[in-house]
Amino acid sequence: MESKFLAIFVVSMLILHVNSLNILFTSELASPSHHIFNSALARALSARGHNVTFVSADITKNPTENLHYIYLEKQYEIMDEGFEGMDLLTWYKEILKMGKYENALMMNTFGAQMCGDVIKNQGFRDIMNYPNDFTFDLMIYDYTASPCTLGLLHKFNYPPLIGVTGFCNPPYTADIMGGERLGLTVKPHYASTYDKNMNIFERLDNGFLNFFESVLRKYSGLPNLHKIMKEIYGSDLPYVGDLEKRAQLALVNSHPAIEFAESLPPNVIEIGGMQIADPKPVEKELDEFLLKGKKGSVLMSMGSNFKSEYFEESTINSIVEAFRQLPNYNFIWKFENSEKIKDLPKNVMIRPWLSQNDILAHKNVKAFISHSGMMSTLESSWHGVPIVGIPLFMDQIRNLKKSVDAGTAVKVDLQTLSTENLKSALLEVLENPKYQQNMKLRSKLFRDQPQKPLDRAVWWCEYVMRNPQATHLRPAEFNLGLVGSHFWDIQVIILVLIVLIILAIRCVFRKIVKKICKCQKSDDKKKRA
Repeated sequence: MESKFLAIFVVSMLILHVNSLNILFTSELASPSHHIFNSALARALSARGHNVTFVSADITKNPTENLHYIYLEKQYEIMDEGFEGMDLLTWYKEILKMGKYENALMMNTFGAQMCGDVIKNQGFRDIMNYPNDFTFDLMIYDYTASPCTLGLLHKFNYPPLIGVTGFCNPPYTADIMGGERLGLTVKPHYASTYDKNMNIFERLDNGFLNFFESVLRKYSGLPNLHKIMKEIYGSDLPYVGDLEKRAQLALVNSHPAIEFAESLPPNVIEIGGMQIADPKPVEKELDEFLLKGKKGSVLMSMGSNFKSEYFEESTINSIVEAFRQLPNYNFIWKFENSEKIKDLPKNVMIRPWLSQNDILAHKNVKAFISHSGMMSTLESSWHGVPIVGIPLFMDQIRNLKKSVDAGTAVKVDLQTLSTENLKSALLEVLENPKYQQNMKLRSKLFRDQPQKPLDRAVWWCEYVMRNPQATHLRPAEFNLGLVGSHFWDIQVIILVLIVLIILAIRCVFRKIVKKICKCQKSDDKKKRA
């Protein structure tokens, strides 16, 4: 009997040993919301028994047993210094004034700048001090802003690679993973406010914007980044554009019920809403407050990067007064500095941090005042809570436009926000039943999946570890480059052929005309004779 239990124990240990693999996860982007997204995957992989080493600008208290953080401790401090005395509200307002092409130019320099800052962290020096022959069975990197950490792929002898992004499905995914790029002319760019029914001029502008960003990244952003990376990782580092193309998969934070549906190659996997966990009951005090809203309660959060305390005093006063004038509703507001609100109405509660997912799942929450970031949009859609959107920059504007077009949201412009228009937007969303109905439909379409997004992400990560040499998912146009993947070479050949055919037809036609004219002249001469 003892030998039988011993055999079972040995087999169990062997299975555990086989399944327990080393994973390197990197995310140098200083953004709490992106960490929430990425850490959901890191925790899930560690719960499966894998050892996850997470190089991150954020850190989680009391991580799971197999999750080991290497903390980039200075990333937020360095980012704050980059504003050079400008407060975040002013910076966001400057961004709002930018045109689409100015925005692309600004983002083109961001990756190289952030990469130059990474080396200033002791945490980064710690991972660089790992022995070069240390074995990782998989590397996952957040490619939202910069592929700077791909130098670690070279250092650790090229484990299989997966890219992940919480930033919807950015257009540069096609540059990294391959795939048909003509769809980028019909899918609105993240910095635009176009919808899927663009006219020819809007499609032309949208297509050129995507092309401009792609060329800018290829011939400016990546070369500048590579110079910095060679200083960090050594002169033998392969070109960063080649390193990022070693990725076998991209896990992207999108879903056609919320984002624009698009044709994706098999190596791009949609895991929209991966961070959405099964909700937990909110604490007793908060639960009682939410339930006391006679007609319901409203959550307000401007995301994890922008703090409500950055609002101008007049804007804060306008928001508070709008809440005061709606006494039948209770408002819970993620607000980081209680001293900035002098006269708080009884129907308003403020907290410096809130469990957004759990509150949106509460039965008495009827609306969500949000900046309309992708993760907040996905969470409100999953839980069926309509939105009053106050977008700040980047994809938030397009995310909200998509929600407005779907009848699940109303927009309030930050630059013109007043008590009157915020109150009007709230009443429209709260008391017009179409918003609840449309959001419930969106929620149904979003939730109706064969597996949860996080389970799908974990399965594909383990698939790559089971099949580290597999490249069969890459689309046929993977190695065709910018010209070939846009089919410009084929189009030029077709155009040349058309021109040659036209010229040939014209030449034959001229010869026929000349022959006819010659015959006519000959007949005229015979008649005269």
